[in-house]
Amino acid sequence: MERFTKIFIAAIFLITISSCDRKSCSKVVCASYQTCYEGQCLCPDGYQGANCDSASAYQYAGTWNVTENCGNGIPPNATGYQVYIQPTSNPLYITITNLLNLATVNAQLYNTTPGNEGQSFYIAAASQGGFSIANSYGTYSTASGTPVISLILNYNLNGINYSCQETMYKQ
Repeated sequence: MERFTKIFIAAIFLITISSCDRKSCSKVVCASYQTCYEGQCLCPDGYQGANCDSASAYQYAGTWNVTENCGNGIPPNATGYQVYIQPTSNPLYITITNLLNLATVNAQLYNTTPGNEGQSFYIAAASQGGFSIANSYGTYSTASGTPVISLILNYNLNGINYSCQETMYKQ
């Protein structure tokens, strides 16, 4: 029985090592412009596609209808509004104009999925007048067939802190 236990433990150990190896980058060869993460090749931030030859920013470009949900009753902007998103001269950034009908901010793009779809972005802390944004994160998706941006927006307006879900639908 003791011998069977040792063989069983050895088998589990080998299976575990082998499954870990599948997610490592030790045997993965990526193109020179890509990096390996957990066994998958990723494009540099700001680029997407099979050959990493498309700027991610262009999928965001256009006019977006925005709804806001702060989860605590009536949100500060219950009626909704529109933002305009455009690429910048730097492929790592997009500019979001009219955020909350108040501000223009830059967001940095990230590749966080093996599909290299440029789906994540980050808005660093910034202030404009009586409005300030804390670190906020968003994602771009076409899962429903229509482009949608989901943004967790952390901000302070007139001395009140909000953490709201901004959902943007491309026009």
